[in-house]
Amino acid sequence: MNYQIAKRLVVGTALGMSMLLGSQAAMAQDALSTEQKTEVEAVIEQYLMSNPDVLLRAIQNVQTWQTAEQSRKQAEAITPVWDALVADSSVPSFGPVDAPVTVIEFFDYHCGYCKRAFDGMKEIAQQHDGKVRTIFVEFPILREESGLAARAALAAAKQDKYMEAHEAFMTNRGLLDQERINELAANVGIDVDQMLEDMKSPALNGMLAQYSAMARSVGISGTPAFIVNGTLVSGADMERVNSLVNAGLDKAS
Repeated sequence: MNYQIAKRLVVGTALGMSMLLGSQAAMAQDALSTEQKTEVEAVIEQYLMSNPDVLLRAIQNVQTWQTAEQSRKQAEAITPVWDALVADSSVPSFGPVDAPVTVIEFFDYHCGYCKRAFDGMKEIAQQHDGKVRTIFVEFPILREESGLAARAALAAAKQDKYMEAHEAFMTNRGLLDQERINELAANVGIDVDQMLEDMKSPALNGMLAQYSAMARSVGISGTPAFIVNGTLVSGADMERVNSLVNAGLDKAS
């Protein structure tokens, strides 16, 4: 924030405060001529030049307010998305629905960082068996084949094979085109013919569109992204995810 912007903020705040002091002060301010207003601004500018600590505090207060306001707006956006995903039994998940901690993950099967985070999520599940629920939200944004993999995984869920498909796709180290998807699905016991038929379902289009809208509404534009008990974590910051999981478990104990 440069000096001129900061000065205008302080001037605006000063004038705003005058309005709060009463109608007479407000009327007096309205009656000021352009020259008088310029003189007032000059006095304020001289004061700020002589007392730079006042300007610094003003800037810090504005930045603090902006940060708090962004956090408030983000929390407001997250709440309906969180509530909808936690309550929707059609969204693939692992772990008990009444677990004290829930982690919602938005991911893309062609995202290298998501693949790294996959190992971290497995460790969390193993370390806190039965105490953490993970909800898997398909967010295919990196390439066309990501959409194919997402549809295949959701189709596999109809055979109660979502986790098998999810792990197979996440641990794959190459392009997930339809041929490779079919091969991996067959390897984990998925009826490929049925999967291919279910992938055509218009309902899957609706699910993926809904997931995408949810992600965008809370400011998620990349993968992976996590929401841990209502707190958003962008990127594969597993240290932060683990910290929030542990805090949630401590709070529930």
